[in-house]
Amino acid sequence: MEEAREFQQTFLSRLDNQLYLTELFDYLPEVYFYAKDDRSRFVKANKASAAMHGCSSELQMIGKTDRDFHPRHLADEYIAEDQRVMAGRQPIPNQVWLVPDHDGTLKWFVSSKIPLFGDGGQVIGIAGAMRDFEKAESLVQPYQQMEQVLSYVVQHYAEKIEVSELASLVHLSMSQFDRRFKSIFQMTPQKYILRVRINAACQALTTTNQSVASIAQLAGFYDQSYFTKQFRRYMGMTPLAYRRKYAEPR
Repeated sequence: MEEAREFQQTFLSRLDNQLYLTELFDYLPEVYFYAKDDRSRFVKANKASAAMHGCSSELQMIGKTDRDFHPRHLADEYIAEDQRVMAGRQPIPNQVWLVPDHDGTLKWFVSSKIPLFGDGGQVIGIAGAMRDFEKAESLVQPYQQMEQVLSYVVQHYAEKIEVSELASLVHLSMSQFDRRFKSIFQMTPQKYILRVRINAACQALTTTNQSVASIAQLAGFYDQSYFTKQFRRYMGMTPLAYRRKYAEPR
């Protein structure tokens, strides 16, 4: 455990600014991330958080507090919670808050905050993330609509799978299903089936002694030459080369 912590700290100390890692939150528009100093002044915010506060960039938030953006009674509550996190030196997870956005519209958020530590273990601020579940649901919904299809392919990849079967699972015509699937996953249903089968073959190649021909058939390929061609295309090497490189010792 100590070795892992030392490794982590050594790496993070090499970063020019550790909070550059927070740019990852810009790819999660349903998550509102921010960091504050020990006086509850914003020092970092992702794009979603800046927009919620009516700012076109995070720089317009830096150095300001919740009192600059929210009604005083709400801002005081947010700042009081910041102080509890810092005083207790412990996270406060999953608190439900009613937060107004820049135009005054109230929305429910689930908020979690953690203390930020500086040199010598001193608390120097807090970091927080809020989730707007209404927005999160709209982002996840398309994937949920296809969940039955994804599960069916994983469970039946060794069998012959017709795209028409998959379309019927979600009550769409073939053309509707093909368009919907490609718009969500950026690949055709046929390519998804192929990728699942290649993944199953990789697993078998590295964990069993079965022949390549047997693995091809068990993974849903009924032509070994076609299997080898597709495997090389996706994995960059033949099945036997993959086995030699990655097989677990037995």
